[in-house]
Amino acid sequence: MNKLTAIFGSLLLLLFLGLLIFIFWQSPKYDGEVKISGMNEEVEVHFDKFGIPHIYAQNEADAYRALGYVHAQDRLFQLEMMRRVGSGTLAEFLGKDLLEVDQFFHTLGIPKHAKESSEAFLAQGETQWKKAAEAYIAGVNEFIENGTLPVEYLLLGEKPRPYTVEDMHSIIGYMSFTFAMGLKTDPLITKIARELGPEYLNSLSVQTLPEHHVIPVNYPDSLKNNSNPTSSTFSALLEKLPVPLLEGSNGWVISGSRTKSGKVLFNNDTHIGFASPSVWYEAHLEYPGFSFYGNHLAGIPFGLVGHTRHHSIGLTMFENDDHDFFEEKLNPSNSNEILVGDSVFPISSRKEIIKVKGQESVEFEIRETVHGPIMNSMVKEISDLTTNPVSSWWVYVLEPTRAIEAIFKLNHAGSIQEVADGASLIHAPGLNIMYGDSMGNIAWWAAAKLPIRSEEVHSKIFADGSDPESMPTGWYPFTDNPQSINPESGFVATSNNQPDTLRNGVFFPGYYLPGDRWNRIAKTISSRNDWDLESIKALQNETINESHAENAQFILSQLNQTDFTEDSNLLDALQTWDGNHDIESEIPTVYYKWLYHTLRLAMADELGEDGFIAYLETFVIIRSTRHFLTHNENRWWDNKSTDVIETREQIINEALKITFDELSTQFGKDSEGWKWKNAVIAEHPHPLGAQKPLDKIFNVRTEPVPANEEAINKLAFKLNREGIYRVTSGPAMRIILDFENVEKSVSVLPTSNSGNRFSKHYADQKDLYAKGRYRPQLMNESEIKEKAKGKLLLVPSN
Repeated sequence: MNKLTAIFGSLLLLLFLGLLIFIFWQSPKYDGEVKISGMNEEVEVHFDKFGIPHIYAQNEADAYRALGYVHAQDRLFQLEMMRRVGSGTLAEFLGKDLLEVDQFFHTLGIPKHAKESSEAFLAQGETQWKKAAEAYIAGVNEFIENGTLPVEYLLLGEKPRPYTVEDMHSIIGYMSFTFAMGLKTDPLITKIARELGPEYLNSLSVQTLPEHHVIPVNYPDSLKNNSNPTSSTFSALLEKLPVPLLEGSNGWVISGSRTKSGKVLFNNDTHIGFASPSVWYEAHLEYPGFSFYGNHLAGIPFGLVGHTRHHSIGLTMFENDDHDFFEEKLNPSNSNEILVGDSVFPISSRKEIIKVKGQESVEFEIRETVHGPIMNSMVKEISDLTTNPVSSWWVYVLEPTRAIEAIFKLNHAGSIQEVADGASLIHAPGLNIMYGDSMGNIAWWAAAKLPIRSEEVHSKIFADGSDPESMPTGWYPFTDNPQSINPESGFVATSNNQPDTLRNGVFFPGYYLPGDRWNRIAKTISSRNDWDLESIKALQNETINESHAENAQFILSQLNQTDFTEDSNLLDALQTWDGNHDIESEIPTVYYKWLYHTLRLAMADELGEDGFIAYLETFVIIRSTRHFLTHNENRWWDNKSTDVIETREQIINEALKITFDELSTQFGKDSEGWKWKNAVIAEHPHPLGAQKPLDKIFNVRTEPVPANEEAINKLAFKLNREGIYRVTSGPAMRIILDFENVEKSVSVLPTSNSGNRFSKHYADQKDLYAKGRYRPQLMNESEIKEKAKGKLLLVPSN
């Protein structure tokens, strides 16, 4: 027996030692020396307490080569997923279940566009941004060739191919795919318009309403540009994506007139789908003439968000409508042609080959009209709506992207004018570029190429492809885009809401949110003139939404409260609710289930179950709920399947009865068990986490967070009957920078800086994030070197 015990103990010890060796072998290298081919001089990389690399180089090329290497060792598998989405090659890597995702992105034309953009990028010659990008790519490939690959490759039995300029543009293409909301919304709005009519649309906010909050504009004469005007269900498909989409964001910059220090105070939190690792990778670069701390996408050498010692740039999503659907009219004499006015145009066709892991490659046909690729076979919501071809017209694929050049120029800008010039190069997706500098300037530019549409075109309803007037006729110049430079208010802010009119008076359409976050930010900033880094933290972490509180009060006013005397305490608490989503409160749990059933009882009979679920995933529900509830001519309240006419009061009362019954079954009859924390799940999923038990290894779960819709600290979820709310997206970082001392700026990431499962930095920020805390963005050289937890020396190999 003793011998067996000894053998078993020895085996356990060997297993444990083997596991330790495996973890050590798989962990990123944060100490020591690595020989790098092509490096000109030694580069020091100091890793701080949170694994953020601080790169000290003697020249630009070495700095970006080093960044490519350390970025790859922390985020290579994330880079792999992103380039494969954008290049339409997921099925080759992950198998046949991803084939329809590849087909969708090929149909949109993103892989084809990446190739065209790469050719245009290389044709520019030996530009500074090309040299820096190629150095970064060389660093990534150095790690691919000689580094220890992440364990995901071992599990999948795959090896990465070399990284290329075309891959970089594939990633830019994927992250530019921001019109997912349009693909969810436009077929649904078209269906409502055709099958139900304008009376039903009038109870929704398809366009911006007067009560919504718009972003003020301020056009200075001193900043002018040289631009000249020129004449399966889709939701199910998106759920297969292994990397998240950009969704929203907050950005606000406060001038010195409203800060304690008299210097600019910069704030940014981009909202992106929860994922492990989180989207942004922080890195700090220093070389002669350049000092930059940035947030980088995997595979992209320049920071989309970041700061030098002179200026800071941030971003939010503009949410402009840069995509239209055209329902085509086939030529009765030839089904391979369409009619546009008196003209006949051919439907072109091209074949693409998609490789599929473990089986034969699939040949795939893509058909296009003069308006763009035909989407019926790719989007079930379209094929369910019409048998006519429906083409997709998307600004992004109409010309090569100059995003790499634009981001480089934003990073290296020496003046506010140079930032404006860099922003003008961004044609799609639409971004709000936020700016502040050490000279006291604050600014915001809506960066996008905006099409000139006919006033007869409804941007959310399929256009008549046979009408020549439905096609955009040209582009507004960048100088007409919404912007605000050093406004008298003392701040600029954007939160994905509608900007005020263009310089020429046009109110540009988009998928804008109602401005609840913007209004809360604007009111709070305007309330005092002594803001600093510490005091602004509470605003960035606030989870109050006043509109939800107003909704709760309104539906309570429609309630026959004598039917709910046993629940009077809860109803009283709802009446006085300020919209705070405290996890210890029962009110959000009651409110969201009650809201869900109110909308379901009102709308599901007209839309069908699938249509109602689709509605819950559009921006329209966020913009419309208040108007929907209070609109006295709302036709949705009547249930079309009954002989009687239902009223708003009946639906709201019935919804609350169902709510209390379901919550009692779900959490128990004692409402103490209904606390918001019991209904919320916060988890950051990894691409391999969809396969159990790998979710236990790769996914990062945190303590419950105050999930909400449209509070400043937006932690979004989907309304559902289950009553368990998984946070699907939230701030992908929370940056605060006071130009009184750039070296004291702070931020936090949702999970960590490293995506390597065996890194000690894989999930070391998750608790800070969940609790609304911060950590420093170090830029002081002596402090960095003194407190560094690792030093990696990259040396020339020859």
